[in-house]
Amino acid sequence: MDSLPPSLGAVAGHPMCGKEVAGLIHAEASLYHGARFVLCRTARTTPAALDAAQQVVSAVGAQALLMEPDHHDRVAAAISHLPYLLSAALALSAGERADGDSAVWELASSGFRDTSRLAGSDPVMMADILLANQDAIHEALAEAQGALDRLRNSIQGGDPQAILALLSGAQHFRREWEDARR
Repeated sequence: MDSLPPSLGAVAGHPMCGKEVAGLIHAEASLYHGARFVLCRTARTTPAALDAAQQVVSAVGAQALLMEPDHHDRVAAAISHLPYLLSAALALSAGERADGDSAVWELASSGFRDTSRLAGSDPVMMADILLANQDAIHEALAEAQGALDRLRNSIQGGDPQAILALLSGAQHFRREWEDARR
């Protein structure tokens, strides 16, 4: 955005809401209501442009949150791009297993539905996002791989206390997020 013509007072924006489906048929009037909407200054951001962007965010019912672009990219990688990749990995691994075992799809239910939902997102859009934020995504993937390794090791070790500690930690962080949203 910094290479745009000087006459454009550009402000980067990223609504922290969305759906895994696209198109007018899936439009939802209340999609932005109460959602965080990140705004990032660029080299072209003027006070008037930032004010206009904040007014647009408010008009759609969202809450503006001003962030530095690099900070946004690291946070978005952890809470938006990584969940998509984990969902895609789940769908890929289940689908590959289903190729040899039809029971996979017969037994898949709400847990699979909920955790694989993001894998239904537009792959062209997601590929663009992933390529645009590679460094932060690599960092988030390494952190997630570390958590998966700790889980695998505690299961392989047959250590119920280690498993319980990891799962309790996950539950704690999930509840912390829920509390922060209130």
